Amino acid sequence: MVGIWNDFQRHVFWKIGDGKNTNFWLDNWVPNRSELLPSASQNFIDTTISVRDVLNAEGDWNLSFLSENFPTNIVNHVVALPTPIDADGPDVMGWEGTNTHQFTVQSAYRLQHGDINALEGELNSLWDWKGPHPIQTFIWLAAQERILTNFRRSKWGVGISPLCSRCGREDETTIHVLWDCAYATQVWLRLVPSRFITDFFTFHCRDWIFNNLGKRGICATTKNWKTIFMTSCWFLWTWRNKSIFENDFHQPNKPCHGDPKLY
Repeated sequence: MVGIWNDFQRHVFWKIGDGKNTNFWLDNWVPNRSELLPSASQNFIDTTISVRDVLNAEGDWNLSFLSENFPTNIVNHVVALPTPIDADGPDVMGWEGTNTHQFTVQSAYRLQHGDINALEGELNSLWDWKGPHPIQTFIWLAAQERILTNFRRSKWGVGISPLCSRCGREDETTIHVLWDCAYATQVWLRLVPSRFITDFFTFHCRDWIFNNLGKRGICATTKNWKTIFMTSCWFLWTWRNKSIFENDFHQPNKPCHGDPKLY
């Protein structure tokens, strides 16, 4: 029951108006991220403050507070958002399971159990690819967030730090390894057409992967994008492993140009 409740909460978000009724640390209000508390860099924080409380006297985001409590990428996510103002009215709770953001039992069931037709389409988009089977298998495991990241291994209670082995700034989740880590982001910024950059860095892990394997967006306009995407994810994971287990390994300076000797 706890697992179902946590999954339910993951799909509830807050649309910020005046920022007074949304908890800054515990509510889901930053697009494409869950609550901010797990990203806090301080050990002692006030979890009662609202989003409105994180503005300075001029009504702008309090950069000093944000920089003291978060790594740079989280700060950038927050300051890119409009600041709360009274003219926007009260904060509004929404449900991401429907286009209207209104909760329905049907949408909750679909989110919990998956859309069968959508799942079949996702599987076809992956297994129809004419490339190495190990890469297909890796992408499937990544979509299920089952690759052995530090974050996943830390849950086993064997004393492993959940932090990224490369940047050391955030928990090493699947999405962190594949695009949120600075080492991965620098690769994608060279590969993704500029008009798609904003949308590319906005999805949850599974949606992010299968949106890049489908027939719309980048795939529809960029030749061989599915192959580029899947092999890039594969190499990002390979380079991550080499950086841990091979003392003399260095990620290529120009990874998008390729260097077979490094692989």
